[in-house]
Amino acid sequence: MIEKTKEMFPDQNIYLVLGGFHLDGVSDSELKTIIKDFRELGVQKTAPCHCSGDRCRELFKEEYGDNFIGNGVGKVINIE
Repeated sequence: MIEKTKEMFPDQNIYLVLGGFHLDGVSDSELKTIIKDFRELGVQKTAPCHCSGDRCRELFKEEYGDNFIGNGVGKVINIE
């Protein structure tokens, strides 16, 4: 989806990717490749939730630091 978005809007930055990434159970090496792809595609912030898996969220948080948004049911995210 990110690649398609970049294809459709090549001059635009992707500010936030939010939602369930469906990566629960994926190996660390695969997750790190996905995170690298996010970075190369210019994703500025991430907010993985539910079916992303705990390890996925840990690795995204490690990579994105302050640009990682803890996400879940009832979470309010203000975008300024």
